[in-house]
Amino acid sequence: MKWFTACALLFLLVLAGCGSKNDGGSVSPPAPQVSAPASQPASPSASQPAAPEVREIKITATNFEYDQREVHVKKGEKIKLTFESKEGAHGLAIPDLNIDLKKSGSVEFTAEKQGEFPMACSVMCGAGHTKMTGKIIVE
Repeated sequence: MKWFTACALLFLLVLAGCGSKNDGGSVSPPAPQVSAPASQPASPSASQPAAPEVREIKITATNFEYDQREVHVKKGEKIKLTFESKEGAHGLAIPDLNIDLKKSGSVEFTAEKQGEFPMACSVMCGAGHTKMTGKIIVE
């Protein structure tokens, strides 16, 4: 009977994690970024290239799914990845890009090499946790 009660409590705790907001979390340091030298003049001259534009990509999580399962970017593109968890406590991890958002937030990175980079929920969120996957494709 004690074993059954312990299993039932554990099951309820796992499910409760999916339905609650979690404002605590961590963001791993972003991948190295390209920055302009400190001595750069205020206005660009004809001999200096313009700073690369930052493309913002938003990914929203609800219970057991991302609104985008596949995101395409160009090699060399500077990306601001904004993650929002709208329903339940979820995260977004892309290990090959050194990204791990454990709560809503943003991270910037440059897509430096081509390939497919898997992404997954990094917060144990319940029964559908393993189905929260996708990928970033750098072309």
